[in-house]
Amino acid sequence: MNEVPPLPVAWFVTPNPGPLTLDGTCCYAVGQRRLILIDPGPALPGQIERLEELVAGRPVEAICLTHAHADHSAIAELASRHFGAPVAASAETLSRRGLSGRALAGGELLKVDGGERELGAIQTPGHSADHLAYLLLPGRAVFTGDLVLGSGSSAVLHPDGEVAACLGSLSRVLSLRPGRLYPGHGSPVDEGEALLRHYRHHRLERHAQVVDAVRAGARGVDELRGVVYGPLTDELARAADASIRAHVVYMREQGHHVPAMAGLDDVSPLPEES
Repeated sequence: MNEVPPLPVAWFVTPNPGPLTLDGTCCYAVGQRRLILIDPGPALPGQIERLEELVAGRPVEAICLTHAHADHSAIAELASRHFGAPVAASAETLSRRGLSGRALAGGELLKVDGGERELGAIQTPGHSADHLAYLLLPGRAVFTGDLVLGSGSSAVLHPDGEVAACLGSLSRVLSLRPGRLYPGHGSPVDEGEALLRHYRHHRLERHAQVVDAVRAGARGVDELRGVVYGPLTDELARAADASIRAHVVYMREQGHHVPAMAGLDDVSPLPEES
């Protein structure tokens, strides 16, 4: 029986640390001889040089994006020209970034190292509506983008993100029996199934907190944030507000009565969305 070679994954962390990006955005190279880049990152000085060091002179077959947020994708067009490789992403991601390239649907496969391995696209909306994750076969490693992070939790960014979609995406990836997770931020996680179950439990627990707070009389997003999250920095507060709005919408989808809610329609973009 032929042995499967070790997982051909290398990465670096972009120097864009922050409350939403943790230590920075993770940029991945998959393959040993002919590479696929996943999430080339933001348009920061020196980013192409960092990608060049990661590629180490090897040909790049494609540049895959998990979603359109700038910290993952803003340099994609320049990287595509620089490495002579097409961009591959969901049709919505390509549209949002104004990119041409291969529009991926769930289940589509890209060859790694001439077919020695394959990278499969998984539809994973929730954090954002355009989100994809990628499954590496054989080996069952998953590149999760912002669906799952290496530490902490990921926001569901209303109005683009949806709680129901997020729960469905977590279940979809969990059903694949994944091994190692390579997140968009934070360190790789070896116990992938356990983390996905934790994320799903956390999302349901957070929803129950929002439901309880609304039933107890909270009538504004700011008030809900104070009850559910407690004190936060301004940037984290904006992300928490986006998630709270998503949970209130999910309450309505479930048939709960939701009174008029102050701040429900006040949407301001987060830095990573630009």
